[in-house]
Amino acid sequence: MTIRQITIPLLTFCLVLPAWASFAADISELQTNLQRGRYAELVEQIGEKPASAEEAILLARGLDALGKRDEALAAIQAFSHEAAHLLAEEARLQFERGELDLAEAATKKAIALDEQQTLARWLLAELARTRGDFDAAQSGYEWFVDYYNDTDQFDSAEDLFYIGQAAAQYARWTRNSGQFQFLVNDLYPEVLAKDPNYWQAELAMSQLFAEKYNRGEAAKHLNKAIAINATSADILAHKGAIELEGYQVDAALRTAKLALELQPQHTRAMQIEGKAKLTDFRPEEAILLFDEVVKRNPTNQKSQGYLAAAMLAADGSELIDADSGEPTRFGKLLKEVEAQHKNLGEFYAALGEGCDIVRKYPDAARYMQKAREAMPQLIGVHGDLGMVLMRMGEEATAKQVLDEAFAADPFNVRVKNTLEVLDVLASYETIETDHFIIRFDPSKDRLLAVYMSRFLEENVFPKVCQGLGYTPKDKSLIELFNQAKNTSGHGWFSARMVGLPYIGTVGACAGKMIAMASPDSVPEPYNWAHVIRHEFVHVVNLQQTDFNIPHWFTEALAVSYESEQRPPEWKTLLARRLAEDRTFNLDTINYGFIRPSDQDDWTMAYCQAYYYSRFIQQQFGDDALARMLTAYRNYQTTDEILSDLFKVDKAEFEQQYLDFLKQEVEGVKLNVSVEKTFAELYQAAQDHPEDAQTQAELAHIYLKRKALPDARKFARAALEADPDNPLAHYVEGRLFLTIGDTEKAIEKFELAAGSSQFERNSVALLAGLRLKQKRFDDALKLYERGVAEEPGDLDWQESILRIRLIQKDNDALSELIPKIALQKHHDPLLRKKMAEIMIQRESWEEAIRWSYEAIGIRVTDADAHALLAQAYRGQKKWDLAAREFEVAGQLRPKTVSWSVEAAELYAKAGDQEKAQAVAKKILELHPENQAAQAILND
Repeated sequence: MTIRQITIPLLTFCLVLPAWASFAADISELQTNLQRGRYAELVEQIGEKPASAEEAILLARGLDALGKRDEALAAIQAFSHEAAHLLAEEARLQFERGELDLAEAATKKAIALDEQQTLARWLLAELARTRGDFDAAQSGYEWFVDYYNDTDQFDSAEDLFYIGQAAAQYARWTRNSGQFQFLVNDLYPEVLAKDPNYWQAELAMSQLFAEKYNRGEAAKHLNKAIAINATSADILAHKGAIELEGYQVDAALRTAKLALELQPQHTRAMQIEGKAKLTDFRPEEAILLFDEVVKRNPTNQKSQGYLAAAMLAADGSELIDADSGEPTRFGKLLKEVEAQHKNLGEFYAALGEGCDIVRKYPDAARYMQKAREAMPQLIGVHGDLGMVLMRMGEEATAKQVLDEAFAADPFNVRVKNTLEVLDVLASYETIETDHFIIRFDPSKDRLLAVYMSRFLEENVFPKVCQGLGYTPKDKSLIELFNQAKNTSGHGWFSARMVGLPYIGTVGACAGKMIAMASPDSVPEPYNWAHVIRHEFVHVVNLQQTDFNIPHWFTEALAVSYESEQRPPEWKTLLARRLAEDRTFNLDTINYGFIRPSDQDDWTMAYCQAYYYSRFIQQQFGDDALARMLTAYRNYQTTDEILSDLFKVDKAEFEQQYLDFLKQEVEGVKLNVSVEKTFAELYQAAQDHPEDAQTQAELAHIYLKRKALPDARKFARAALEADPDNPLAHYVEGRLFLTIGDTEKAIEKFELAAGSSQFERNSVALLAGLRLKQKRFDDALKLYERGVAEEPGDLDWQESILRIRLIQKDNDALSELIPKIALQKHHDPLLRKKMAEIMIQRESWEEAIRWSYEAIGIRVTDADAHALLAQAYRGQKKWDLAAREFEVAGQLRPKTVSWSVEAAELYAKAGDQEKAQAVAKKILELHPENQAAQAILND
């Protein structure tokens, strides 16, 4: 069978045993203990003096798995017999320690004794790769391909495993992507058929799928590996890598810690731990971790690259300190690495990856390009570079890079999806303004792009740039995605940002570009004007801080600019989390954005970030936020800003912030009643017949279960204990309704609603009955009581709104609608009603504002454009009024009066060409329209 091709990243060497292990029953048992992760038991069974070379290797691997690498090496070296498999094991241990010369010497001795010793052959190729001798490395990988093709039968699972590892590398380097299918469908399953405990094969398949961003298959094979051996540091390190890829930073840290408890010198686990700190924007902590892993193995270019990225994130990319003239930490490390290695491809790739993690996209692109040039064999870096270029908005260059990446590895899901995004974008059109480039589907989103371009230039750009004190140097790219090729606009938006199917928002920013799902492509309308303003704030403050701003702070600023009113549920949620002692602090708040445990976590992160900014301004001055932005630009951390800029201890700051939050939620009423199970409530009612509320609550449950006799029984028991219990009266009222006795039901509801103890069910129901009876004043009093008792619940205010609409009480509506609209950001109907009222009052500026707000939610709303046109007409701005009437007529051609009005207003504005163009379109649909004919005849 001819070796085909695949792709898999080189991770850690696996602890496996060759075919000779099956010759003796005791060796087989020891091998099983090793593979199942029973390392301590294995070491105890063998003892200090192994009886054979086979036992010596098993002992060494067991010790190594327990984190005792020096003891493992000593166990091999103490065994006097010189055999190929012993020497190969010694070479593996030396290689892991970074002792390349010693590893090479042992490897060559092993191959001299046995030319087909697969571990030694694998190490020989890896040594060449590590030293930058890529021709020798590729020849080493190719040896395995020839060995497999020239051999009819393999008895050793280990031999097949290393053939798979080498074939994967050879396939990457020679761009033979078909090998992937062969490895996951044939070779690694064959390894497992020979030894079902061979978790290394399951791990290898998981790594292959993870490399291609096929997360489902990667997780499946990872779980199978864990089922065989739950105590392998190799498996745990890979699990941590997958978790980190999914932004589960705390989970990745826990997993890496478990791996390091098992094997403290495990390189990949230490790298995961350091990368998790980078992901959490803690570069100094990452530096400490990466520095330690580099010391343990000073030849590992990946570790050195991650260390360099952490230094760049902490200090900047300068090689020489401007003040002292001395090399920076980053510059010093870069010089040392350049002197140490023949080829820096893997170093640059890791450095670029680390820069990407901390959103240093220009630096990431620079070093990924260096990696690509130095070591084109690293096919993963092509896709990574393409994704970074996409984030920077450099799509033409990204397309070239991604095409190359796809040719090398067509199984990479992220690359494939991003190329499909570029295919969709190829059919898009562009509107370019002074400060923005907007790309859109011309068949679906032209109107949105036009109005967004105006909104950005007239409203967003001047306000945000002036407020933040910074203007981006280049035009900002904005892309609007709609349904295409059987994929939703949100699906294309997600693929545009991360190359994968789902992001839980409708808009996102990468610092120089913004992507959005078109409002017409999602199930519910959303306020695109708020979203684009929010995202542009990110564009500005990411660039003005050189991407050093913490996640929580950029969100705090964006929320502040998004709208004037915070969501009403924020204070209720904040009050509840304060009562539960479950608020975020500066060390944990970013987790709420990147890996919320639930929707409340996500909401709480935005809420607390906003209140952090409010508190900082109150405590340290109106210019405090601007000073923080400058400090972040100068690579200061939040902790340094607190101590150096604000002269406050962090613990004291956090306590003062908590006190501030408590002041913010003063007066917020929380439902502190503890939900009881039916059984608990029933028992409590039996034990405490004098407790009226308990009897009433049980009656209410029976009512909801439609157990009406029981509901009546316990409602009466409640009223016997307390004749004024409102919930019991409510239950009895509902029971009277079931038998059609409305009069008695209303009496009961009146008793319940009139109680000094607020009972929302009775108040709401009685208000609804009064509304049906058209007793509007009585209904209003009840709804107003609901507002007073539950100010955070919009239902009461909206009920009042319905009555005011029925009464056509515009004075009341003009006071009520703005309050509700500030809390219902995505409701165009409220805004259109306000525009109507303002037009009736001839308050033209207000009418324009409310009309634009409606358009900012649904740009295709014909009525909103018609209202805006009326407001402009009231100001005698004939050209703008004509434009809006024209749009309204295009959106709803049957309302021909709008198009006629547009034509007449264009003529009034002196634009005969536009007037006649609109008139011709009218006559195409309505040939007899006299007004249009008159315009053409003028």
